Amino acid sequence: MLHPFTKKRIIIIVVITVLAGGGYLLFGRQKTAEQSYAVARRGDIKQEVSVTGHVKPAESVTLAFERGGKVARVYAKIGDNVRAGQTLVGLENGDTAAQLLQAEASLDAAKAKLDELRRGTRPEELAAAETSVVSAKANLSNVKAKAAADLKDDYDAALSAIQTAVNSARNSLYTLTDIQSTHFGGNDTDGMNITNVKAAAIFDLLGQANSGRAANSLISTFNGGAFGLVQGAVNNPTYENIDAAIAKVDIALQRVKDALYAIPIIADLTTAEKTNLSTEKTNINTQITGVSTVEQALNVQKATNVSAISTAEASLAGVEDTLAIKRAGTVPEQIAAQEANVKSAAANVQNYSALLGKTIIRSPINGVVTKQEAKVGEITTAGVVIVSVISEKQFEIEANISEADIAKVAILNPAVITLDAYGNDVIFKAKVIKIDPGETIIEGVAAYKTTFQFSEEDGRIKSGMTANIDILTATVQNVISVPQRVVYTRDGDKYVRVLDGREIREVKVKTGLRGNDGYVEIKEGVAEGDKVIMAD
Repeated sequence: MLHPFTKKRIIIIVVITVLAGGGYLLFGRQKTAEQSYAVARRGDIKQEVSVTGHVKPAESVTLAFERGGKVARVYAKIGDNVRAGQTLVGLENGDTAAQLLQAEASLDAAKAKLDELRRGTRPEELAAAETSVVSAKANLSNVKAKAAADLKDDYDAALSAIQTAVNSARNSLYTLTDIQSTHFGGNDTDGMNITNVKAAAIFDLLGQANSGRAANSLISTFNGGAFGLVQGAVNNPTYENIDAAIAKVDIALQRVKDALYAIPIIADLTTAEKTNLSTEKTNINTQITGVSTVEQALNVQKATNVSAISTAEASLAGVEDTLAIKRAGTVPEQIAAQEANVKSAAANVQNYSALLGKTIIRSPINGVVTKQEAKVGEITTAGVVIVSVISEKQFEIEANISEADIAKVAILNPAVITLDAYGNDVIFKAKVIKIDPGETIIEGVAAYKTTFQFSEEDGRIKSGMTANIDILTATVQNVISVPQRVVYTRDGDKYVRVLDGREIREVKVKTGLRGNDGYVEIKEGVAEGDKVIMAD
């Protein structure tokens, strides 16, 4: 049995515990209730989309020549500031410049003739016209003679080059055969491969089929193929024979090159064999280049001759027409015809001006040179980019915006920019100027390339910098808003729970703009100051 005093203590402890628990339930729940609601507020809501992009120049151009040629002058280097229209690189263009001058002279002459027709013929003009015809005929004769002599020189050089080339190629086959017979005479893969490419080389160079294992003593007796055509051209050096020989030599030299490069460099090859093989590779490449050079020279000379003779013939025709007109007297039809000649001569000037322009690269924009690969004396190919220029101060930003956010963004939306290079304290302003209509797939997700333009030029902005962009896509002012998480949906409608005194009632609401701060606009259903219950 418990002592009476002990029983009394137990009763007191139980009462205290119950009272303490009841106080906790009463006051603790009240404190929890106070923290479980939010007050509807009035203010502004902003909706933003945040993305990351990169700075790029507003203008960027890559430049190349429209025709190939040898670089004669380089006027700008990487980092130079250039103006629109400034010359950056020039090719050798003396021949084109001379043709332009000649075309301009022809235009002047055509205009002078037209003037003469319009004012009528005088005896001294008739005599001068006759003298011009004699001079033009002599000039045409001289032009044709020079064209023929120049072309003959080029064909002589070409014939000499292909003679050297086929003899050098035969020597290369001798070296190849020595190595073949010593190391690759079997029927293994290397042996068969060398046999096949050698057979092709001998067939095109010397005209003998199935000679992939022929010894040097036998090879030395072959004289067909490209070699035979060359010898035929030497014996009967017509231009047609030389052209045919050049075409065949081109193919044969390549076949011999293929055969040389088919030999694998194995450990069994002696130092002398390796040296001889390397020498023959160099020789065959030299011959290929040499034949290509003389072939190109022939083509250029032929084109030059056609142009020169055509110009001289046109000049003669012009002065003959002038003489005929002066002798016959001026009639309206003659004046009209001469006016047409003037237009034709003007078109010729424009043609050569255009050709001359193709030998010069000029900057189309004000900016900075970022690429310059032209070197004086180097041969450049048409269409190969050698110069790049970006605008110096005008920069833009490109960023990819996800499919989920792009519907919020519109042209002219303002944006706030920070650049990683300067941290979050340096703010730049920009606006949306372009949204690509087509998607870009990034890691399987559709995104849309969006372009921003800086509001002001700033020397701190550099191409390639990483930009952090906050786009203000929408804003409403002086509206009621509550935390987004207090709004819930049931049967297609949206509701909140409002604390009204001690009662909680469910209220249907109409929402508006969702802000980046977690609040949503309430258009109907809640008033400023209402207490809305937070979600459990």
